[in-house]
Parts: sequence; structure tokens; C-alpha cells
Amino acid sequence: MSLPAREAEEWTPRRPHPSPRRPVEPARPPAARPPIPNLPQPHRARRGPHFAFWVFTLLVMASMVIGLVSVNAMRVDVAYRTRSVTERVVLLSHEREALVNDVARLSSPSRIGTWARAKGLVHPGAGDVVILQVPGTSASPAGSAGAGE
Repeated sequence: MSLPAREAEEWTPRRPHPSPRRPVEPARPPAARPPIPNLPQPHRARRGPHFAFWVFTLLVMASMVIGLVSVNAMRVDVAYRTRSVTERVVLLSHEREALVNDVARLSSPSRIGTWARAKGLVHPGAGDVVILQVPGTSASPAGSAGAGE
């Protein structure tokens, strides 16, 4: 058998109902906030990159292109200079070989002897060579080395 609802409520322990609280009042009123000078604008969606991005991209790309072209121009210039210096070295090497051959031919004893005979010069006799001693000079090897300076 069941009890009536009022009797069942009496059997359950009653909980104390919370007392209504009063709001706590602060000791002093809160400070007023300063007004926000610029209210935030509602966010609007961008349709593409910003103008400054395009200007920066253009400057970077232009400097890269100019740098690449100038490096290639300098490389070509160095190649031409290298080729001209190499040609000059080869030319001077051939000229040096020709001058060394001329010096060897002109200073050859047989050519000098042929020229001397053509001019009427003869080899001196065994007693015809006289070595002169000049006063004031020493005959030592150290003195003769200093005399040529």
C-alpha cells in the first residue's frame, strides 16, 4: 500500500533552505574606466595581399634581377680581361725568346772574332799584353769588388 504524498514528504529529512543572501556592497564605488578613444572597427575580410607586400616584393625581385645581371656582366668582363692578359703573356714570351736568341747570336765569340778580323784587328802576341797598375787602388779581391760600385 502506498502512503499519500503528504505523508511521504514528512518522512524525508528536510534540508534547510538557503537563506537569501544580500549582495555585498563594496567599501568604495568602483573607479570609472576612461573612455576608449578609438572604438575598434568591425573586422572586414581582406580580398588579397596588402599594398605594402606588393611594394616590398617588387623591391626584392628588382634588386635580385639587378644583382644577377651585374654579376654576369662582371663575370664576362673578368673573362675578357683574363683572355687579353693570357694573350699578352704569350706575346711577351715569344718576344723574350727572340731577344734571348738575339743576345746569344750577338755575343757569340765567333761572331765577334769574325767582325774583328773584318776590321783588321788581330790577337795580341804572347809578350804584347801588359797589365797596368794604377796607383791608389789595391790589388786585393775585396778592393776590386768595391771598385765597381
